[in-house]
Amino acid sequence: MATSLQRHSQGLSLIDLLVGLAVGMVATLVILSTMIMFDARRRSTIGHSDAQINLGFAGGWLAKELRIAGHGLSPSSALGCMTHRAAVGTPDASFLLVPVSITQGPSGAPDTLTVLAAGDQALPPARLIAPYTMGGNQLTLDSTLGIANGHQLLLYAAGQADCALLAVTSVSIGAFSVQPNTVANMLSGRIFVPDSTVVNLGRLRYRRYAVDTQYRLQMDSFDPALGTWVTSPQADGIVNLQLQYGFDTRAGTQVSPQVTFWSDALVDADADGQLGDNGDWQRLLAIRFALVARSVQRREESCDAPTPTWLAGDTTGALVVTDIVLTHIPDWRCWRYRVFQTEVLLRNQLWAE
Repeated sequence: MATSLQRHSQGLSLIDLLVGLAVGMVATLVILSTMIMFDARRRSTIGHSDAQINLGFAGGWLAKELRIAGHGLSPSSALGCMTHRAAVGTPDASFLLVPVSITQGPSGAPDTLTVLAAGDQALPPARLIAPYTMGGNQLTLDSTLGIANGHQLLLYAAGQADCALLAVTSVSIGAFSVQPNTVANMLSGRIFVPDSTVVNLGRLRYRRYAVDTQYRLQMDSFDPALGTWVTSPQADGIVNLQLQYGFDTRAGTQVSPQVTFWSDALVDADADGQLGDNGDWQRLLAIRFALVARSVQRREESCDAPTPTWLAGDTTGALVVTDIVLTHIPDWRCWRYRVFQTEVLLRNQLWAE
């Protein structure tokens, strides 16, 4: 009897301790594994949510800008003219009068979108009723309706490849005359004859969108009075922007315009043998773009992200699935990505006279 009591009073054996330790380790491993999986799922969900929010904001903003593009740029026969706002050699002295232009990034790097529109309510263009020689201090018009100090006036003469952009310094009441800010050596001696078109662009809306080195969608707004660009970031986590023009390349005048050719660059849409002339710009109907957003959290468990894709025009102008290059991002496969793609009709092109 004493021997039995002595045996029960000895406590846990080494085997009991090892079994208990093994069970505890297994339980700890299960708990740690669950916590790691939960944290990975949480970070993935947060990363996807942030990327989706950034994409929604950036995509909506670009679509809005494209719907405004071309507002007030009339007559349509002026599209494609080289518009001068300062003397040759001055930064940003001139630009093409087009609603939208695309600068392709090298080897699939992010593209740049430039949008041009009048900054105020569009009114019917005025006409010169007396000749104007560049450098002169007075424009005589058939109407000064809506013109105010600081507005930008576009001078266009049919058949001329060059236009002029002049800032208004004062408007004569009841005299139908405007005093522009004269610029030395800008189209020196050029004469705009009576009946030339004078378009009030108001506070010019001239903007440029690109992806900066910190992977943000960046907007540059041009101030024509100062000749400088003002930069502001619009959305974080944007790593690529791809853009294409949409042209109507069907022969002849069409009653119902439609995009028949998608292209990275300008094409001879009217088939007249001249690339980038007025007829080509008038046939630009839409812009297609894709934005790529990167998740906030890096994937530590694996670096095997697939190449994102979008529908883009091939050499025939037809839409096909196309890879979006991300090799400009270090260790790009170690992140998750979301793609937003859409096409936006340039309604001011469709509504042009």
